[in-house]
Amino acid sequence: MHSHTPHGLHVRMFVSMALLGVVYAIPVAAALSIGFPWPVVAVLAALTVAVQWFGTEWLARRAAGARFVDAQREPELHAVLDRLCALNDLPKPRVAVSLDPVPNAFTVGRSPRHTTVVVTTGLLRTLEPDELTAVLAHEIAHIRHRDVAVMTLASSFAIALAWIGRSTGRAVLNAPGELLEAGLIGAVIVILGAFAALVGALAQLPLRALSRYRELAADHGAAVQLGQPALLASALLKVHNRDAIPSTDLRASRIPALGLVACRPARFSWLSTHPSVSTRVNRLESLLRH
Repeated sequence: MHSHTPHGLHVRMFVSMALLGVVYAIPVAAALSIGFPWPVVAVLAALTVAVQWFGTEWLARRAAGARFVDAQREPELHAVLDRLCALNDLPKPRVAVSLDPVPNAFTVGRSPRHTTVVVTTGLLRTLEPDELTAVLAHEIAHIRHRDVAVMTLASSFAIALAWIGRSTGRAVLNAPGELLEAGLIGAVIVILGAFAALVGALAQLPLRALSRYRELAADHGAAVQLGQPALLASALLKVHNRDAIPSTDLRASRIPALGLVACRPARFSWLSTHPSVSTRVNRLESLLRH
């Protein structure tokens, strides 16, 4: 049984990528305005996109501390994915497990044939087998909807900018006083860090809006696919149990827009990477009534 990609998701992916294109244009325009030759800027921009496109899967796995596992080590995971991929006529993604105790899962990749599903040990310990199937159906829905590549590319940009911002901030804090007193180098470091933080914040807005909608679309797709919305609702409620989630900044929180759930929900909904659990569960319950 196939479930078509929601038209609204296609529109939002297009709009989000267009807005991100505008954000990408900011550093390009800045480089050109201070005198960098345009061929150099063009080559650097192309290399940046290529590294993001081909390297983000590795980067996301590294951020989560995930390792690939075969069917001998995780037979249940592989068996469920075999069934779901056959049902959706999709190539089977690679499977990786993170030792993170936070219950979560995410899918990263650049195409249906180059995709990895990552689950945490916290998720495996928290969910019953049927609930785990519902979560994996949610991840397969992301692949079927083809929103994985968009989020992979967009998230890598945000991750890179966040890293630059943190690195420049540490450089300022750790720089010798004489160096900062010299003025020029210290000012350049501060400006670069502030610029990266600003562009990163701008990049996050369309990314988070798209992330919220894609989660609802994947919830709906998984529920319709399995015909059991209550299973996914049960899994979401368990995973959102705040008593089971440590307050420390664990590895999975470094890739917030990719996870099944947000490890640290934002105070304002328009800054959140995920819809609230009540919104998601209410939508799933509405499927039960129809």
